[in-house]
Amino acid sequence: MLKKDREAFALFASGDPSQIARAIAYFQSLEPGHFDDHPLSRKMVAENLGVLVDLWHSNRVPGTRDWVVQFVADAQLASELTKPLVATALLDPSCAFLPTVLYLMGTRPALFADLGVPLTALATHSDPEVRWRVAWFISKVPRLDADLAAAVALLERDTHATTQVYVRACRAKA
Repeated sequence: MLKKDREAFALFASGDPSQIARAIAYFQSLEPGHFDDHPLSRKMVAENLGVLVDLWHSNRVPGTRDWVVQFVADAQLASELTKPLVATALLDPSCAFLPTVLYLMGTRPALFADLGVPLTALATHSDPEVRWRVAWFISKVPRLDADLAAAVALLERDTHATTQVYVRACRAKA
């Protein structure tokens, strides 16, 4: 983790709207993939989870919710506390970090198994990575309800090879 990233995260977690706006401007100025190369400390994000969830619920600085979900997903903090953030992100097909959110869901599939409705909508997403990650997540769920089965039915029509690997895994459970 870079020192500037840690400092910007501290500004973000401060709760002060002007500091949050400064932090968001910094985060948005970073090259795509910056946090892939320089991830924030999972421990630091976890220690600030309550603050982040509060910011997601109450802060009105544009971009706050997106960055909260990005940090939570990158740190793989799947819990009842973060589930509403994840569920809301799934409802936005233009969410830039859906693959990361879907990966987070795969770390605790039983927790998110009831999100079949938004996953069904994402089963026809324009981004093949989103579609195959939906199939990947569903392949990890122990039992498929009707909504998840509907998503699999849509994914069966997908021609992307990686999607089909996970669709076969879903079918093997049926």
